[in-house]
This record gives sequence, structure tokens and C-alpha cells, in this order.
Amino acid sequence: MKEEDKEIFIQNINENRLKMYKTAIAILKNEEDANDAIQDALYSAYKNYDSLKEKSYFSTWIIRILINKCYDIINKNKKIAYIDDSITQNTTGQEDEYEVESSLEWVLKQMDKDLKEIVVLYYYDELSVTEIANILDIPQGTVKSRLSRAREQISKIIKKEEGEFNG
Repeated sequence: MKEEDKEIFIQNINENRLKMYKTAIAILKNEEDANDAIQDALYSAYKNYDSLKEKSYFSTWIIRILINKCYDIINKNKKIAYIDDSITQNTTGQEDEYEVESSLEWVLKQMDKDLKEIVVLYYYDELSVTEIANILDIPQGTVKSRLSRAREQISKIIKKEEGEFNG
């Protein structure tokens, strides 16, 4: 990579740093995994920067790489044997809550994967429908319909939860 390309690469990374972090955290829900995914994405992007034909698409390109790295980590973590649940239970038999999650994170956990992806990119990263379509390599109409379905699903999840609290 030429010296001027390195400077442009670093500038692009700095401009997209927050967007990358929000995306990784929203998908992985874990600081360490998010940092690993970001690091892997940056390494991959650096190695393949010359293959990016249109440098103005850097933002969508790096987010696409990051999403793929996030899902690589999710798939890898599925293969790891977890500590037995009985260790995390207290004397009343209830699991301890070590982490307080936001309402949005709670709702996202209950959503379908394809809809969650759209919600994260649209609301967390504030990307346009066109940018999301480019990142996910799907038609804009599909992005719009998934956004619509996601909003409906969010509404149902919230109404169900409110019903459980009130009922």
C-alpha cells in the first residue's frame, strides 16, 4: 500500500470508528468480542484495501467486512462449551443478573436475525436504505420491507411485554 493510501485508510478508519463500534456491540453484545471483530475487520480491510475499486464506498465496505467478522465470532462461540448453568444460579434458584441490558438490546435479542441486522444498521449506525442495501448486497425494496417487518415485530414484542407487566 502506498504511503498516501495508508493516510487515507487511517482517515477513513477514524471517520468510521464509532459506527464500527456500535455495529459490533449491537451484534455481539460483548466488549471483548466486539473489539476482536473490529480488529479482524481492520486487518482484513488493510490487507485488501487495494481491491476496493471505488474508495468512496469505504464506509459500506468496512461495515460489510465487520458484520462478517461478527458472525464469524458468533459461529465460533457456538462451538465453545459453556460453563454449566447451575454454577450461575444463586440459592433461590434464580439466575443472577450481572449485566443490565437496555430495552433496545432486550428487544433486539428477541428479533429474527435478518430483521435485527437491518435495525442495527438503520438505527444504531444511522445508515440509509441505499447504504444498507449495498452492505448486505440485497435490493433496496428488501431493506424497506425488512424495516417495516422489524418495526411490526418490535411493536409486538413491546406490547407483549407491557401486557405481562400489566396483567
